[in-house]
Amino acid sequence: MMPELNRRRFMTGTSAALLSAMLLPKGAAAAGAEERSGNRRPLRILILNPNSSPEFTEVITSEARRSASPGTEFVGVTAEFGPRYVGTHASVAVAGHAALDGLSRVLATDTAFDAAILAGFGALGAPALRELAPFPVVDMLEASLSAALLFGRRSSILTGGVRWVPMLQERVQALGLSERVASVRAIPLTGAEIVADRERALSLLAELSEACVRDDGAECVVLGGAAVAGMPRLMADRVSVPLIDNVAVAVATAEMLARVVVMPAGARQGLPAIDSVGLSAELATAIRQG
Repeated sequence: MMPELNRRRFMTGTSAALLSAMLLPKGAAAAGAEERSGNRRPLRILILNPNSSPEFTEVITSEARRSASPGTEFVGVTAEFGPRYVGTHASVAVAGHAALDGLSRVLATDTAFDAAILAGFGALGAPALRELAPFPVVDMLEASLSAALLFGRRSSILTGGVRWVPMLQERVQALGLSERVASVRAIPLTGAEIVADRERALSLLAELSEACVRDDGAECVVLGGAAVAGMPRLMADRVSVPLIDNVAVAVATAEMLARVVVMPAGARQGLPAIDSVGLSAELATAIRQG
């Protein structure tokens, strides 16, 4: 590797905070500085893990705390049912229901949040969560690709598990960003295998990142998935383009939206009241309230 690679920027920790500063209006950036000095209350952010693995919730929440502004509080919620790991269309569909159920259970007793993060890269369900939540809901894939647009004409997405490649390609196409994504690639390790052997995962991710640059023309690389959270800062000296950490950027985006976006008081007005069968009492009530 050339020596200058050590100076390349990657989107995690401090650089995630820089993203917020870049996107904030001047007055809001000053307000953020005031908050860090203790003049404004800290933010409270809900992390919704759409799979039923408490271990992944802890991984995501821990990395979120590392990346966040001082004082930001995170509340992690693990799905009460559904797959331990999301990696097929069927498991994605079930996980979307589980995340919605988890949000409704939380809101039944606690609404004092400034934002929420749907903590599944490529997970479905953010539009449904936004119907229920009285605060912004951040989708990690959407946030990561929004950041990638600031770093060049085309970016690549890397994740774990080859079955994710066509599913993420579908999400990219649905977002209308196919022309801005050079490639979607995956290392042959599942999320659980990445957590179990991080050194091997780091080597595979670094090699594949450089392949995206060399073969696909990527000008930055998004690392997606809970299992790869925090890895960009560990491999920055091995890769020649900026690396985007999906958790860090989602946290920065949630903090930014909580600070500068004014949510309407009647955000749910106009939705029909719908009766349900077989849902949890909390979710059924939330849907019935319209």
